[in-house]
Amino acid sequence: MATRGLSADEIKRRAQLAFDKADARKQEASRAMEAEQADRDAMMQKTARLRAQRLAKEAADAETAAIIAAEQAQAKAELVEAKAAAKAAKTKAATDKAAKPKRKAAATKQPD
Repeated sequence: MATRGLSADEIKRRAQLAFDKADARKQEASRAMEAEQADRDAMMQKTARLRAQRLAKEAADAETAAIIAAEQAQAKAELVEAKAAAKAAKTKAATDKAAKPKRKAAATKQPD
Protein backbone atom coordinates (compact mmCIF):
# COMPACT_ATOMS: atom_id res chain seq x y z
CA MET A 1 0.00 0.00 0.00
CA ALA A 2 1.55 3.25 -1.10
CA THR A 3 1.58 6.09 1.38
CA ARG A 4 3.54 8.66 -0.65
CA GLY A 5 1.80 11.87 -1.02
CA LEU A 6 -0.84 11.07 1.61
CA SER A 7 -1.42 13.10 4.71
CA ALA A 8 -0.86 11.66 8.17
CA ASP A 9 -4.62 11.67 8.78
CA GLU A 10 -5.24 9.71 5.56
CA ILE A 11 -2.57 7.18 6.53
CA LYS A 12 -4.16 6.77 9.99
CA ARG A 13 -7.62 6.41 8.46
CA ARG A 14 -6.42 3.68 6.06
CA ALA A 15 -4.57 1.89 8.85
CA GLN A 16 -7.66 2.05 11.06
CA LEU A 17 -9.81 0.76 8.20
CA ALA A 18 -7.43 -2.18 7.62
CA PHE A 19 -7.39 -2.90 11.36
CA ASP A 20 -11.20 -2.76 11.52
CA LYS A 21 -11.49 -5.16 8.57
CA ALA A 22 -9.05 -7.61 10.16
CA ASP A 23 -10.87 -7.33 13.50
CA ALA A 24 -14.23 -7.92 11.80
CA ARG A 25 -12.85 -11.03 10.07
CA LYS A 26 -11.56 -12.33 13.41
CA GLN A 27 -14.92 -11.73 15.07
CA GLU A 28 -16.77 -13.42 12.19
CA ALA A 29 -14.41 -16.40 12.36
CA SER A 30 -14.94 -16.58 16.11
CA ARG A 31 -18.74 -16.51 15.69
CA ALA A 32 -18.52 -19.19 12.99
CA MET A 33 -16.40 -21.40 15.23
CA GLU A 34 -18.83 -20.90 18.13
CA ALA A 35 -21.76 -21.80 15.88
CA GLU A 36 -19.92 -24.88 14.63
CA GLN A 37 -19.11 -25.91 18.21
CA ALA A 38 -22.75 -25.39 19.22
CA ASP A 39 -23.88 -27.57 16.29
CA ARG A 40 -21.33 -30.22 17.26
CA ASP A 41 -22.49 -30.13 20.90
CA ALA A 42 -26.14 -30.42 19.84
CA MET A 43 -25.30 -33.40 17.64
CA MET A 44 -23.40 -35.09 20.49
CA GLN A 45 -26.32 -34.53 22.88
CA LYS A 46 -28.78 -35.90 20.34
CA THR A 47 -26.54 -38.90 19.69
CA ALA A 48 -26.22 -39.56 23.44
CA ARG A 49 -30.00 -39.26 23.91
CA LEU A 50 -30.72 -41.61 21.00
CA ARG A 51 -28.12 -44.09 22.24
CA ALA A 52 -29.68 -44.07 25.71
CA GLN A 53 -33.11 -44.66 24.18
CA ARG A 54 -31.78 -47.52 22.04
CA LEU A 55 -30.08 -49.17 25.01
CA ALA A 56 -33.23 -48.81 27.11
CA LYS A 57 -35.31 -50.36 24.33
CA GLU A 58 -32.84 -53.23 23.92
CA ALA A 59 -32.93 -53.86 27.68
CA ALA A 60 -36.73 -53.84 27.69
CA ASP A 61 -36.81 -56.18 24.69
CA ALA A 62 -34.38 -58.54 26.40
CA GLU A 63 -36.47 -58.50 29.58
CA THR A 64 -39.63 -59.19 27.58
CA ALA A 65 -37.92 -62.04 25.74
CA ALA A 66 -36.78 -63.53 29.05
CA ILE A 67 -40.31 -63.34 30.45
CA ILE A 68 -41.76 -64.94 27.33
CA ALA A 69 -39.13 -67.69 27.40
CA ALA A 70 -39.89 -68.39 31.07
CA GLU A 71 -43.63 -68.52 30.37
CA GLN A 72 -43.06 -70.88 27.43
CA ALA A 73 -40.83 -73.10 29.56
CA GLN A 74 -43.49 -73.16 32.30
CA ALA A 75 -46.20 -74.03 29.77
CA LYS A 76 -44.03 -76.79 28.31
CA ALA A 77 -43.33 -78.20 31.77
CA GLU A 78 -47.04 -78.18 32.56
CA LEU A 79 -47.78 -79.95 29.28
CA VAL A 80 -45.15 -82.61 29.96
CA GLU A 81 -46.53 -83.04 33.48
CA ALA A 82 -50.08 -83.37 32.16
CA LYS A 83 -48.98 -85.93 29.57
CA ALA A 84 -47.14 -87.91 32.25
CA ALA A 85 -50.20 -87.83 34.53
CA ALA A 86 -52.44 -88.96 31.67
CA LYS A 87 -50.05 -91.80 30.84
CA ALA A 88 -49.90 -92.83 34.48
CA ALA A 89 -53.68 -92.78 34.71
CA LYS A 90 -53.95 -94.84 31.53
CA THR A 91 -51.40 -97.34 32.82
CA LYS A 92 -53.22 -97.57 36.18
CA ALA A 93 -56.54 -98.09 34.41
CA ALA A 94 -55.03 -100.84 32.26
CA THR A 95 -53.45 -102.44 35.33
CA ASP A 96 -56.74 -102.28 37.27
CA LYS A 97 -58.62 -103.72 34.32
CA ALA A 98 -56.15 -106.59 34.00
CA ALA A 99 -56.28 -107.25 37.77
CA LYS A 100 -60.10 -107.43 37.97
CA PRO A 101 -60.48 -110.73 36.05
CA LYS A 102 -57.79 -112.32 38.22
CA ARG A 103 -59.64 -111.24 41.36
CA LYS A 104 -62.86 -112.64 40.02
CA ALA A 105 -61.17 -115.91 39.11
CA ALA A 106 -59.54 -116.07 42.54
CA ALA A 107 -62.87 -115.30 44.23
CA THR A 108 -64.65 -118.07 42.33
CA LYS A 109 -61.96 -120.61 43.14
CA GLN A 110 -62.00 -120.06 46.91
CA PRO A 111 -65.40 -121.65 47.63
CA ASP A 112 -64.15 -125.07 46.44
